[in-house]
Amino acid sequence: MLSINSMSIVGLKIGSNINQSSKSLFGSMEKLSSGLKINRASDNPAALVISEQLRAQIASLGQEIENINANMNKYSTADAMVGVMRDQLVDMRAMAVGAANTAFNSPEAQIAYQRSGELLADSYNRQIENAEYNGSKLFDGSEGSVAAIDKMASIDFSTAATVEASIVEIDKAMAQLDTVQIEIGAKQKNEFESLRASKMVTRENLIAAESSLRDTDFVSELTNMIKSSMQLKMGLALLSHSRINARTVLNIFA
Repeated sequence: MLSINSMSIVGLKIGSNINQSSKSLFGSMEKLSSGLKINRASDNPAALVISEQLRAQIASLGQEIENINANMNKYSTADAMVGVMRDQLVDMRAMAVGAANTAFNSPEAQIAYQRSGELLADSYNRQIENAEYNGSKLFDGSEGSVAAIDKMASIDFSTAATVEASIVEIDKAMAQLDTVQIEIGAKQKNEFESLRASKMVTRENLIAAESSLRDTDFVSELTNMIKSSMQLKMGLALLSHSRINARTVLNIFA
């Protein structure tokens, strides 16, 4: 039978283990419920600081990726507009070839060709002047624009000579649009897409690193919770008995 003094020592030991088990149990429950193994600075001060620094980098990279996406959308919009403008030039050139047949065309037909050419040229020039993305001009050569595209000179389909000169201007404009489309495609592929891919890989790696620091290992933490719960129940059960072998108690919690 234990002495009063021995029973007091055993009781203190059991109480200490109960407190420790309770603390461990509640800590595991908090980590499992929050999904984080670091919920406050006292959990792991150094890891918390590193985690917050990683989160700041992740947020910055996320915004950089959004900026790249916005630029890609801008260039995609410009590319589509250049395609429309090139179609206008194709129609204009076909019209010029028809207008060049002055020996066959009636005066009324020649006037119609002339008027249609002027309207197409005006539409083309308005595209250059008004094309914009998010308030930024696309083709006027200003800062932030995608390219500097020249407006069409006066189109004249009235005589064979003036039609020939107009065709030269149209071909020149088409060549410029071809160059612009090549530059737009190259910038999208070689700069924006490659840069975005690089930043996305870096961001994913940082997310994985931050997760390993801060996120709960559910399997490990669930095991700890079950262990702490069993130890707590055992401790409470031991306290309910007034007679127990001190060595047995100490061995249980060793």
